[in-house]
Amino acid sequence: MAVYGVGISNSAPPPPGGQCTVDWNDVHQRIDGFGGGVVFLSPGSLDPVTAANMDTLFGTANTNQLGLSLLRVRIDPTTNWSNALLDGQKAVARGARVLATPWTPPPGMKDNANIVEGSLLPAQYGNYAAYLNGFAAYMATNGAPLAAISIQNEPDVTVTYESAVWTATQLQTFCHNNAAAITNAPVVMPESYFYNFSLSDPTLNDPVAAATVTFIGGHLYNPAVIQDYPNAHNKGKPTWMTEFLLNDQTIGSAISTAKQIHDCLTTGNMSAYIWWKCLGDSNGLMNASGVPQKRGFVMAQFSRFVHTNYYRLGVNNNSNAAISAYKDLASPAFAIMAINTNSSSSIVQTIGLTNFNASTVTPWITSASSSLGVQPAVTLSNASFTYTLPAQSVVTFVGHAGVSNSPPALAPISDQTINAGVTLVVTNVATDPDVPPQALTFSLLSAPANATLTTPNATNAVFTWRPLVSQANTTNMITVQVTDNGSPNLSATNSFTITVNALAQSSLSSITASGGQLNLAITGPVGPDYTLWTTTNLATGWQVLFMTNSPVTPFTLVDTNFNDAARFYRIQLGP
Repeated sequence: MAVYGVGISNSAPPPPGGQCTVDWNDVHQRIDGFGGGVVFLSPGSLDPVTAANMDTLFGTANTNQLGLSLLRVRIDPTTNWSNALLDGQKAVARGARVLATPWTPPPGMKDNANIVEGSLLPAQYGNYAAYLNGFAAYMATNGAPLAAISIQNEPDVTVTYESAVWTATQLQTFCHNNAAAITNAPVVMPESYFYNFSLSDPTLNDPVAAATVTFIGGHLYNPAVIQDYPNAHNKGKPTWMTEFLLNDQTIGSAISTAKQIHDCLTTGNMSAYIWWKCLGDSNGLMNASGVPQKRGFVMAQFSRFVHTNYYRLGVNNNSNAAISAYKDLASPAFAIMAINTNSSSSIVQTIGLTNFNASTVTPWITSASSSLGVQPAVTLSNASFTYTLPAQSVVTFVGHAGVSNSPPALAPISDQTINAGVTLVVTNVATDPDVPPQALTFSLLSAPANATLTTPNATNAVFTWRPLVSQANTTNMITVQVTDNGSPNLSATNSFTITVNALAQSSLSSITASGGQLNLAITGPVGPDYTLWTTTNLATGWQVLFMTNSPVTPFTLVDTNFNDAARFYRIQLGP
């Protein structure tokens, strides 16, 4: 009897894998920061925010602190600005920057004289600009200068709370005619409810209006779609996500926020991300008791390691994980974010480094079981490492780059032919492919003794040489070297020849005398200096009668003191 069976294994299948590469030279937008709002917090109990809560929000002294870099405050329409100032002062003292947003102009400036709905009266546009500028001045003079001030929160939605409605045309008109008066802080607009480009396009398409705006801000409420905003970015306006919330504090919801941040930075090319509230049980980064929520730790995975003025790097990703990367242009510091949104499966992720390397990276993890937990360092091999991303996690890999340096290049120079005495100027133009470019140093490796090399700017070296008469009828090799300051230093050289023509014979072609004046016609090569010597004794007593620098020949010299019985002349070429 034959028995047939199937073997059954109890071992789990390996987790799915993924690969990506991070390119050090593929540099995208500047990062302006990550933060949260202290808007409509419970007065007294939560607002002004305590020093201890501010330490948790903006500090980096321990793994319970979130390291935020932006704070959003409300401009109270009754000019009760004390809490905004106190919160701003504490944030600025901890290295953060402040965005101020009005939910409504003062009621007296509106067509319905109410803090709810209504629109700013056109006759009040100038007064409103002065009002916003006054708030910015109040904050700045009291130690809380603003990084940006908004014109209006969500001008494109109808609600039953503090608000005001603006059309795209009204925003354009205000920016064109009045926003230039806001001189105490950069302007952000329109903070659309659902990131509606049509609300800001008219302003951006008006050069006068656009010049008054520094940032384009928007929110991500339904039906917002995260997408690039070429009209803003092509005009040099960074985009900020300035508000979003979910009333859900589960790890799954927190990871969805991580993915939203990732999409804002990579798909939207945004420069800042600001959560709705810093404090609150249902939707705060911390709860009302000051304890960080999972979403707060998710924010910290970005804010603790991607600082203001970092830049996003390009990632070629073939993985189910969301991967983004960032570097500091002023140092070798970098951070790579890896987000696994899968609720049940881990991902074995391989990350390769292009145009840079690192000896190790240090992972930090926020997941269901870890909150900004630092892990053992991972050693790289051949500019690559592999790490298992837990299910529903954000992993930040922090490291310092040893940049894979690319050599500079010099534009070729053609060979030259000149006369002795002629000054030759040749500009050597260098380029460096690294991003940012390395600092370049130029040197003259081979050249005649009297040649010089100067550097008028960071990429040009000017070779200058005036051949001596003694250097006529020679061929000279010139070699210029440019060296970068990378690690290791790399260089390039440029070589070209300069042929100095043989020196033609010079002569006194004619001499005429009349009435005590002697005219001497001189011919010879163009380039050298000509010195006319004279004496009354052919053997001794030679004196310089005349010297001229590189004259056009032939030329005539005149001796007006010719009254000797006999006088001798000779020509000397130099130098």
